Amino acid sequence: MFDYIAIKELFLADATPERRSATDFEQLIIKVAPMLNQAPNADNFQLAFDALYFLWECKLNIQHHEVMPIPERDRIALKYSRFGEHQEAVIQQQIDEANQWAKDLEEAGIDDPMQTLSFSKAEAEFIVAGEQRETTVATHPSPIAIPQRIVQLYRAFYRATGPETTNVLKPLLLTKEVISKSSSKGEELAQEVLGRISAHMKQVRGKTAKGRWVISDRAEEMQAVVEFANFMVFHVLGEKFNGDKASFSSKKGIGLIEDACDALYRLEQDKGRF
Repeated sequence: MFDYIAIKELFLADATPERRSATDFEQLIIKVAPMLNQAPNADNFQLAFDALYFLWECKLNIQHHEVMPIPERDRIALKYSRFGEHQEAVIQQQIDEANQWAKDLEEAGIDDPMQTLSFSKAEAEFIVAGEQRETTVATHPSPIAIPQRIVQLYRAFYRATGPETTNVLKPLLLTKEVISKSSSKGEELAQEVLGRISAHMKQVRGKTAKGRWVISDRAEEMQAVVEFANFMVFHVLGEKFNGDKASFSSKKGIGLIEDACDALYRLEQDKGRF
């Protein structure tokens, strides 16, 4: 049985600050590889693997150690995954897409297109640069693309004021609650998500709920919440999970995305301190 919570706890138990090299990370993956390989498909395996990597970065503090090169991460993932053939095809697709982006940038006169060839977090940020790419994010083979976009969208209007995961992930958790309990679909469901998050932001401004608002103008804040709600309902639920609320709300669905979002949010917070 694939139990990500148990995998995470076993992984983090030995992820001490002293274990900061690629070899150390590989040893940690070896320990949990049998459990990781119980994943129902390659996407779940890769998302769990990437989430563990970002949690490892958070624990070590990314500002104080060298980030592992993407090819080395891919090598470790492929070596210990039972989905190797599928993942090799996905990685090649990502490389091909990154090369095409580099070519497009070069034709546009950008001096350093090679920087777009780094995959994972940097690539996800490039993918989500424009609003028109939301569908691309939701359907992209990179399992970190959706969490990256979610964090980017809700950090535009909300910041946590404490280290608790429920505080860090509040807009996402409220969205999950609305979607799992509501019988609505489409635009009506998006409006319900919008209303729930807007109500919480009102409490944040009134200092009756944890969190910090980011945008002073209420109309601009509302637009940012609209973009987040629409992405979650139409792209994550609608495109990633084909409208299946049960699959969306499961541990193997939004549960894995939550953990990646938690790690990515904390990385963004760490950047702001330096």
